[in-house]
Amino acid sequence: MKFKALLPLLSAVLIIVSTFTNAETLYAGKVTQVTLRDLIPTQPSIGYDQVYYKLGRYKLDSKKKFDEICEANGQKGLAHFDTNSTPNDATSFQCDEPVGSRLKDMKTIVIAPNGHYYLTDGHHTLNAFWHMQGGGEQFKINVVVAKDYRNLTNMSQFWNAMIADGNTWLQNSKGNDITYKTLPTSLGMEHFENDKYRSLMYFSRDIAWDKPADPVPFLEFYWSRELRKDIDLDKYDLTTKDGYRKAVSDVSHYLVAMNNDDVGGSGKSTKEMGQFDSFNDKNLNKLFDPKKGKATFMLKYKNNL
Repeated sequence: MKFKALLPLLSAVLIIVSTFTNAETLYAGKVTQVTLRDLIPTQPSIGYDQVYYKLGRYKLDSKKKFDEICEANGQKGLAHFDTNSTPNDATSFQCDEPVGSRLKDMKTIVIAPNGHYYLTDGHHTLNAFWHMQGGGEQFKINVVVAKDYRNLTNMSQFWNAMIADGNTWLQNSKGNDITYKTLPTSLGMEHFENDKYRSLMYFSRDIAWDKPADPVPFLEFYWSRELRKDIDLDKYDLTTKDGYRKAVSDVSHYLVAMNNDDVGGSGKSTKEMGQFDSFNDKNLNKLFDPKKGKATFMLKYKNNL
């Protein structure tokens, strides 16, 4: 085979080698920079509307976009940016603190026996970074290694351990069980199912619940299991302000009224999962504020796709 014909193959090998060069120096708790294309999802669905909110907000509010990049890198927030700043050039804007200063704000990965990186938290935010202007599959982000599974012999053992540790969600957007073999292999919204219940959990936050200090992985999906029992989201027009407000209100009232010691099979009670004692009307109104409400940004973006 001629050398020129080998070039594409050699390039692919070099990409793989360069991507995982630092893998041998990693361990649980360490911060590392990754490229979005190298992260493998551990859940089959996302709430599209949550990502639409982020993309709609980024489009109209550049400061928020850079602020969330800083936060995801564990740098608290944005200190400075200007019209020449671009998301894929970290030297073009300044964050409040050094990378990794706030580990609790960072997204997490685990390392599989084959050395690949599996994303265990941050599917919505990183999908937003993938689709935002200046983002994409080459976008780099710092993450925390939550666990290193390279001591396991093979990938079958890896997935058994992932299930046992609660580091993967194996139910689809309809609430049906799936196997790890059908999970997406890449970020990008087109690779995920749209789970409307997961979206409603996001928009009911601060109205009926908030994340507890020590949340279980995939907390919103456990809540979503409960919603599916009695709430039919197909009854609502989720493309209009009135329809979405009614859905958020009904879901939030349902969550506040719930009394359960094992929410969605999580082993946690409603209070342990962040349930509020009462419905927060003020935050419902804030959600639909005509100028800066999260639902307002989301609906404007979704309805103009």
